[in-house]
Amino acid sequence: MMNVRFNKIKNIFLAALAVLMLFLSFPQVLYAKDPDSSKIYVTDEAEILSDTKESKLQKKCKSVSKNCKTDVAVLTISKGLDYTDLDNYVRTFAKEKGYAYDSSSSEADYIVYVIDMKSRAVRVVTSGKAKSDISQSDLQSIIDKTTSTLSDGNYYKACVKYTDITQKLLSTSKTYKLYLYMPIKLGIAAVIAIVVVLVMMFNAKAKMTVDGNTYAKNGIHVYRREDRFINTTVTTRTIETNNSSGGSSGGGGGNSGSAGGHF
Repeated sequence: MMNVRFNKIKNIFLAALAVLMLFLSFPQVLYAKDPDSSKIYVTDEAEILSDTKESKLQKKCKSVSKNCKTDVAVLTISKGLDYTDLDNYVRTFAKEKGYAYDSSSSEADYIVYVIDMKSRAVRVVTSGKAKSDISQSDLQSIIDKTTSTLSDGNYYKACVKYTDITQKLLSTSKTYKLYLYMPIKLGIAAVIAIVVVLVMMFNAKAKMTVDGNTYAKNGIHVYRREDRFINTTVTTRTIETNNSSGGSSGGGGGNSGSAGGHF
């Protein structure tokens, strides 16, 4: 009996280990494809960024876009636009640039941080995943936390703040949290599973010191007795409830599509 139980535990452990190794051998299943290497995430028409900082910001936006599964872009202009006119300009710009992380999505997934040096306006325009996962208050928070930096003339720092906040906000989505650091999570889970199984195997060995054959050698007959479950009867009763009161609406993300301010 001890050997049967030991073999059963061993088989379960080996099967779980095999599944884990197979899972780890296909990391591409866990992560979406890399962003298009030719895609431009930073467009500095107002020329407020040095070439070096623009290059760094491009890499930053590309990395955040990959992590958030959403195109994260920066646009600077000097056209004197604001409010709805600026939003419409950004959406046209985003379409021309091909901002849409996943082409199979029903709505293009992107977020654009735009600075208009002529109107001194700054806005964040969202679509798709960024629009549904980021709340209006959080969207306005991006503006509030970067406006003072823009006023100080540190445009690069403001853009970096925007990318950092955006990544933090989008990383709270269930999908991102599920796949974030997946190899590390699986490794920890594997170690825990191995420890648990080893403890179970040790306890099984320690407890199974004697069996029926031990006493049978001394002339004692051991009879096995078992109880068999035949059936059960379940009686159900409908409990009426009062549905006259209206249900409360759930919270979550979602915004009007944009937010803005001035510096």
